Amino acid sequence: MMKKQENQWKEIDENNLTVAERCVYQSRRRALELYQTGKSAKEIFLATGIRLAAVRHLWKRCCEKDPETGECCGYQALIPKSKIKRFIR
Repeated sequence: MMKKQENQWKEIDENNLTVAERCVYQSRRRALELYQTGKSAKEIFLATGIRLAAVRHLWKRCCEKDPETGECCGYQALIPKSKIKRFIR
């Protein structure tokens, strides 16, 4: 079972997003919230239009750690085209 890590994630200031980015961000966040409450793949898809495989991918992306700070990327990973720092050699 998943941990409720999102409680530690920083909130996103949606005012800094374009209308299109805000719509995508809100759908993705809603999908993650439904996923965490144990909703079925069908329920998540009907509510958000996002398939379960994509939700799982988003969850993993949110849980990735920034190699510089050691913190999870969190909700920042849900913003379209957001840059998440990857492993640095």
